Amino acid sequence: MLLNMTQEQVSHMFNAIAKRYDRGNRILSFGIDQKWRKLLTQHLPNKNDLRLLDLATGTCDQLLTLMETEKITEAIGIDLAEEMLAIGKKKVAASSYADQIELKCASALEIPAPDASFDCVTISFGIRNVQGNCLKEIFRLLSPGGRALILEFSLPENRIVRFLHLLYLRKILPTIGGWISKEKSAYRYLNQTIETYPYGKAFLSLMEKEGFVNLKALPLTFGVATLYIGDKP
Repeated sequence: MLLNMTQEQVSHMFNAIAKRYDRGNRILSFGIDQKWRKLLTQHLPNKNDLRLLDLATGTCDQLLTLMETEKITEAIGIDLAEEMLAIGKKKVAASSYADQIELKCASALEIPAPDASFDCVTISFGIRNVQGNCLKEIFRLLSPGGRALILEFSLPENRIVRFLHLLYLRKILPTIGGWISKEKSAYRYLNQTIETYPYGKAFLSLMEKEGFVNLKALPLTFGVATLYIGDKP
């Protein structure tokens, strides 16, 4: 059962698909993933000179999109998959933000930074891959008044849309994803984690338990993804 994978196995899986990851995202989401990432940037804290941490930063798509807001003075991106980070480093080096971004290979459960180090912590399509509770670590790292922005796949509430989406996840996505990446198991894992990971009110309850306030869940594209927002008091 793919859901029983260890964190090391998950990292190995992402290393295996790293070179085709961005292309796969564009094809499998019909390019909508970029719109979702852009929307997340609209919910950054309402101030400039932000200190940002992007978890599960991967190939740095979300991190570079965030930098385009010009609200961020310094940013750190971390990921456990070294091959994904290698691609991210090339993209960062080719950008105009290279001097503001630092990338590290580290676990989202043991982030090498002091308490209250960041004004905002983001994680896009990665929290369901963390084999443990990283919400506690996110809360620790946020400064008072800081914000967590978590973008993750979810399941639509509408029964017809939900049925069609599950059909896509179970039958179409593994086939096309396997063809693109040559790693069909990675996209079976994607399907399984989407179907089993808490979403909507259930995920907000997890955030509330860790101390987050001003909680919001914003469904995107009929609810196939959700942006969760929570502040540290």
